[in-house]
Amino acid sequence: MPAMKKMLAASLCAAALAALVSAGRAAPAAPGAAAPAACKVEAYVVDKDPGGLNVRDAPGPAGKVVAVIPLDEEGTTVNIVASSPNGWVQIERAETVMGSVVFDGKGWVSGNMLGVSTRGYGTKGVRLYAAAGRGKAVGTIPPEAEARVAGCSGGMMRVRYKNLTGWLEPDAQCASPVTNCN
Repeated sequence: MPAMKKMLAASLCAAALAALVSAGRAAPAAPGAAAPAACKVEAYVVDKDPGGLNVRDAPGPAGKVVAVIPLDEEGTTVNIVASSPNGWVQIERAETVMGSVVFDGKGWVSGNMLGVSTRGYGTKGVRLYAAAGRGKAVGTIPPEAEARVAGCSGGMMRVRYKNLTGWLEPDAQCASPVTNCN
């Protein structure tokens, strides 16, 4: 009987250890992949696909579709909470401009399918910076111009506008698809 108790105890210990290791492990990251950057910004959906915008469980086209944000001609805004280095952003909520919540949870969408307008009203435009901490200006985007989302960090948003890619300060961003945030 003591040998049976030892085997049972060893089996239970092995099972408990396997469960602890499995529970403590996040989804495996690709070798050399950078962790997502945390942020808190908003953007609006620019995807005109009548089938809607796919929300995935992981950043990239290989992620499983977990929800679809329906196309709304009036516009839909999203809350972005993280950014992957490959241009995908994690959202936690999507709401139409009329106030209907169309997605509530966390999922990943391509930044290419999201836009943000610039502010800079009454000026020659807003500066685009080389780094999220401001740094050197890499160009200027005209006021009230639409840029595509390429990532984010904190309150800064990485955007693409024509041949420019860089970072917009929070006060230069307008996440409304129907107003100019004036």
